[in-house]
Amino acid sequence: MENFIQFYFFNLFISFILAATLRALADINNEHERSYNITNSQLITGSVPLVSTSLRTSTSTDKQRIEYMASSVIDTSSSISSESDSTNFGTYSYNITRRFNLLPKSIKTFPFLSTIISFNYTLETTLYLSSGTNSGLFQRIFTINPSEFLPAGIITFYLARTGLTLGQGRLIDTPKQSKQKISLSNDPDIKYHIIGIITSIRQTPTYGQDLNVNVTISNRKDKQIVSVTLFINSGYRNTTLISTIQSSSNITINQDSNDNSVLIIQAIIKPNQVETCMFAVKQSN
Repeated sequence: MENFIQFYFFNLFISFILAATLRALADINNEHERSYNITNSQLITGSVPLVSTSLRTSTSTDKQRIEYMASSVIDTSSSISSESDSTNFGTYSYNITRRFNLLPKSIKTFPFLSTIISFNYTLETTLYLSSGTNSGLFQRIFTINPSEFLPAGIITFYLARTGLTLGQGRLIDTPKQSKQKISLSNDPDIKYHIIGIITSIRQTPTYGQDLNVNVTISNRKDKQIVSVTLFINSGYRNTTLISTIQSSSNITINQDSNDNSVLIIQAIIKPNQVETCMFAVKQSN
């Protein structure tokens, strides 16, 4: 096999349900002008030692993409097997046991991994507390917990029922039973608006200030109830939450148990509704 055949790991698909199915695909790229009849091949991911760091990348726009997709889960597992070897020092291999033909200037796509993962979907954002006005959107965050090792790649989330794509994010090499957060960009319908007003400034014994803060979180979706988490870093070593007022029991304010400079606001917001809270903090270095 010549150097013009390249193996890529970059497609992982997840169905949007509480117990999701992750399906990983690998592209085998033939940049040569000749065909290849492949009888034995292996996909390798992880810390792969390479003889040369020079890799050819695909630049042609008229390549033919040939999709090889297994017709059933049984067929998928029989054509590709996963092997883990502790002597490989961080590499993971997947054997393609089925013969196939790789045409000139073509890409063949193989499913090489199918596993069930548990995950949690939230809307989150993190910002620094300051005086003045601050507005923005919440990020769509998926936290996945796989039952086996997952190789790095671009991960696509979609609704299995409708086939609607929710977005893409980048996954790093993830050990089994290890949680990994993946951001799918902002949700345009969920917005926060924060107004901070300094009420006092202290110079001694250490520099510090007091603030009154108003927070409004709006859900502009017509049907969907959303759950959001807002992390606010005060920027000071010592932050004391003095008083809080919430619009309802659907919104809460707490300090991070591991870092008292971080405030955590969580809210459940009904469609076309807003939740608000007001709080006062005392800050010092």
